[in-house]
Amino acid sequence: MKTDTFIRPTNPLTISRALTLFPAPDKNRVQILRPFAVYSARSYSTPITVPIGPAYLAAVLEKAGYRVQIIDGIGEGIRNVRLSEDGYYNLQGLTTQEILDRIDPETAVVGISLMFSQDWLCHRGLINAIAKKYPSLTIVVGGEHPAALPEYLLRDCPAIDYLIAGEGELAFLEFLHAHLTGKDTSAIPGVFSLGSSGRLITNGPANRISDFSNLPRPAWHLCDIENFFTGMWTMGISFGRNMLILATRGCPYQCTFCSSPSMWTTRYMMRPVSDVVDEIEFLIEEYRANSIDFADLTAIIKKEWVLEFCREIKKRNLNFTWQLPSGTRSEALDKEAVEAMYNAGCRFLVYAPESGSQETLESIKKKLNLENIESSIRDAVRIGHTVKVNFVIGFPNESRRLILKTVWANIRMAFLGVTDSNISIFAPYPGSEIFNELRRDGTIKLDDEYFHNLLVQFDFTRQTSVCRHVPSWEIAFYRFAGMGLFYIFSYLLHPKRLWHLVWSLSRLLKKGQGFQANSMFEQRIYEYLKREQLREI
Repeated sequence: MKTDTFIRPTNPLTISRALTLFPAPDKNRVQILRPFAVYSARSYSTPITVPIGPAYLAAVLEKAGYRVQIIDGIGEGIRNVRLSEDGYYNLQGLTTQEILDRIDPETAVVGISLMFSQDWLCHRGLINAIAKKYPSLTIVVGGEHPAALPEYLLRDCPAIDYLIAGEGELAFLEFLHAHLTGKDTSAIPGVFSLGSSGRLITNGPANRISDFSNLPRPAWHLCDIENFFTGMWTMGISFGRNMLILATRGCPYQCTFCSSPSMWTTRYMMRPVSDVVDEIEFLIEEYRANSIDFADLTAIIKKEWVLEFCREIKKRNLNFTWQLPSGTRSEALDKEAVEAMYNAGCRFLVYAPESGSQETLESIKKKLNLENIESSIRDAVRIGHTVKVNFVIGFPNESRRLILKTVWANIRMAFLGVTDSNISIFAPYPGSEIFNELRRDGTIKLDDEYFHNLLVQFDFTRQTSVCRHVPSWEIAFYRFAGMGLFYIFSYLLHPKRLWHLVWSLSRLLKKGQGFQANSMFEQRIYEYLKREQLREI
């Protein structure tokens, strides 16, 4: 298909300049929708979090003068768990009809956050239903998934009017101002659409915000935050009232399996330590948060930032738990750093070595030294951190020997004292370098089956793989055996962990409350039982 591309010389926008240039015309109403959660019907890991992306977006629009409302399709219906009609998925949150009822007929534009590609088939149906009921409504989508496949989404779902690719706050703000005042939107970086002739109209991904530290804090007052606290829903280990925060945006690395460059480029931005701690104090005072989960792609790059952050917490005499559940690198985490983090309240640390084979790491451009990460893990465990590691097997060119190296590395982690481990089967994610290569050589065909197959990441019953040298069923066996042996040795070497699990689950099953997870494994068991209970209601 042909593309109309409009190039406009631009300078990076600051927040204040954008708010001045693109104010809300006539206080138009805008709604931001996060759809219901989608995960495999047999998933063993499905974290549910507060809607930090929509909350950031809403905060900027409020500053510009818009009447903004967030429809949190997960949080507002968090106790509603059901099986999809085709039986593939569990859905959690508001139903399609409930979301349709929440859309205000006076809304000029609805912005829909689409984060995960494995959710696409269910969310596509929701978007079509919205367009059918509200044909005059302008539908705009954004997030990680649209940024990775902009043209595909527009053609696969014609109900979408516009798509924002890349960092969305200022691109969406500029789009709204132009669209609602009848101006041309084609030259705005980050805005994609299809012209009347079917041509793709784009000016490339959105410009990165030049002063990320000046973004307004997420508009949590527009969300039903209490629902997440009452159900212990979080991406890490629940301590009762967990809240999300971002200290950085982007990632400077270029791992071939990651879609981050298509969303954020490789520009990495860090907020000042004082600004992050100010926000934490606000969350503690306003929402009585007792645990802070960092949702950053790569939270820790510079050791000095970590040490300054820990000093600031101690200086202000703050008492809260914090954790890095999304995974981080180890270069800056030497003994001094992990000790300072523990003394400042960090209790859960996730490392992401991805592979136990240095050869595999080099092939996927994961610039990581396995000896260094093992040393960091040893220090973290010895100091008292609850530690989890994430591994991936089944990359396209991996041999059986390299896969077994990763499985063995995973089992060895139990002997290092690591509490949790996860082995995922590699799934080629849209926007990543490997995905683009596999699509070019015909290994991947973008159809409904491809999106179904992405569910393999957290489902033991699925055996889909793109590995060229090892059959899918064998990779699935290695994943199951590797994780199983890890936890067997972990509990044999640390029997107190097993007793705590049995004791906590017995309290949960007898009283329906009083559960306190000490590990991610325990947290996921709680969430699984909770969802089964809710699905039966």
